[in-house]
Amino acid sequence: MTLSPNRPGSTVGREEGEISLGRIQQRTTPGTVANVLRTAILDGTLAPGSQLREAHIAADLGVSRAPLREALGILADEGLVVKIAYKGAFVAEVSAQGMAEIASLRKRLEPYAIELAMPRLAAGGRTKVIRALQDMARGADDGDMTRTIDAHMSFHRVFYELSEHGLLLDLWRSWESQLQLFLSADHQSFADLHDVVAEHERLLSIIDTGDMDAITREIDRHVHGPASALDAVDSAREAASATHA
Repeated sequence: MTLSPNRPGSTVGREEGEISLGRIQQRTTPGTVANVLRTAILDGTLAPGSQLREAHIAADLGVSRAPLREALGILADEGLVVKIAYKGAFVAEVSAQGMAEIASLRKRLEPYAIELAMPRLAAGGRTKVIRALQDMARGADDGDMTRTIDAHMSFHRVFYELSEHGLLLDLWRSWESQLQLFLSADHQSFADLHDVVAEHERLLSIIDTGDMDAITREIDRHVHGPASALDAVDSAREAASATHA
């Protein structure tokens, strides 16, 4: 494989590295190819800014160009890939400023989403939160960062869904892809993925009290601000450069 995420905006080619995602064994569909690439993006194998050269990826995965192009389109719709005319497809970059802006909104809106969700949490909606927490724990047990991130996202998304506030849910969806990329960088700062689970167990225990002042304080602590966003993005880029140098 020719994917070498040495630095944002770098061209990926065999002369730059020999990372291989492995050939796809099951029936090839655009969704299958997208899943392989999505995992590689979220676990840091493909760093933000890395160019995705179709010929090399198709050869490495053992697929034709048609499903690969459709897969890249799927990932572009999700915000994980950016297509630039006459240049090609690139892994979307994580902006520290963008993460800081998302954090500022989440700190104000997430307590409100949780408050609106309270009646449905009490009426059985809590099982969805527990399911996400269990998935997060299983991902941590397996050392599976992608699954842990997916469950992390699901945990927070549930409160927006249970709020039954359409605009709040639309706001969550508008930043979900960028947040997903950020979490892939941020999770790498945890020595043990079980620490991620512990953080969310703590948050849920506070939500269960129904004390909105305490919930608001915990969300303010839990959601990363500008400095930590910048640190996580920089750390991920440094780690990618060191790994693939």
